[in-house]
Amino acid sequence: MKLTLHKKTKKFILIILVFLLLFAGIQTYNTITKEETATKETVIFEYSCHPSVDYTVYILPNELYPGTELEEGRYYSKRLLDYIQADFAVEYQGSDSIPVKIQYQVLATVNGYQGQAEKKNIYWSKSFPLSEEKVVEIEGDNWNTTEQINFTLDEYDALAVRAKELTGMNVTNEVIVELLGTVTTNVTKEEVTIPFSTNLEIPLLEDVFQVKKSAGEPIKGSVTETEEVILPVNRVKVSLLAVLILLCIAAIPILMFVIKEPDELAMLRKKNSGLIKNYGSRMVAMKEIPDMEFSRYYQVYSIKDMIKIADEVQKPIIYVPDENTAVRNNELLIINENSLYRWFSA
Repeated sequence: MKLTLHKKTKKFILIILVFLLLFAGIQTYNTITKEETATKETVIFEYSCHPSVDYTVYILPNELYPGTELEEGRYYSKRLLDYIQADFAVEYQGSDSIPVKIQYQVLATVNGYQGQAEKKNIYWSKSFPLSEEKVVEIEGDNWNTTEQINFTLDEYDALAVRAKELTGMNVTNEVIVELLGTVTTNVTKEEVTIPFSTNLEIPLLEDVFQVKKSAGEPIKGSVTETEEVILPVNRVKVSLLAVLILLCIAAIPILMFVIKEPDELAMLRKKNSGLIKNYGSRMVAMKEIPDMEFSRYYQVYSIKDMIKIADEVQKPIIYVPDENTAVRNNELLIINENSLYRWFSA
């Protein structure tokens, strides 16, 4: 089967193929030669610090309780209270053995406040050390310690009473017994400080009280190192561009030398055959048209105008079939008495 394309169509497709070839070539060159970088984060150190606290309430011997030791989570009588034992613990774990500095201390803080939970408005506060500040320096990947503190509530109740007398504020009072500290490590050139805390909250000036302890969630984190890395060549993109280049290189000579332009005769036959196909119901084919003299000759502008005239004068459009061009001389005629209407398709 002979492939043909009109000259303008071939030219248009050729321009597109050349453009695609240039585009694919430039993109391939840029993809191969251009260095693309990306930011890569590498975790070089991971750590966790887990503070916790437990407590035991000791009461005075009495006839209501079988012993003097009460477990966590109960209601306690201030009148029967002897002392409270707080057992603090801290556990540190690192991913590498490095120098570590730990500082910690137990403090008791008495607050006068209004509100609840996170909406507390603290009007006054006073802190007391319950232990000396301790500093521990080690080189390793783990460390843990415990700290036991025994305390009573009498002196804190007394402070709350004095504060009310001094300030005249009718506020709620509490004491927070808290282990506060930091773990400091040096990773490469970066110093990492991990603060930790855990506490007991106890209401003051109450006949019956409960002890609230912090959840003691582990503190976890990591230290990352950022670097710029060169990305490898995108092989998938290069492969697709290479396929496009090969297709364009193969298509251009085929378009230029294999696919031919239709000759003028074939184009005329195609055009005339189309006219007969579209307007055949208005046309009459004749073997010959006799020579006739007409007083008026009209050159019609288009086939549509021929159709209008044929409708107006109620005459058919006539033509003589031709083996080569489908319509002899590419001429369509309308004969109306002494008038001849003529249109040439080419």
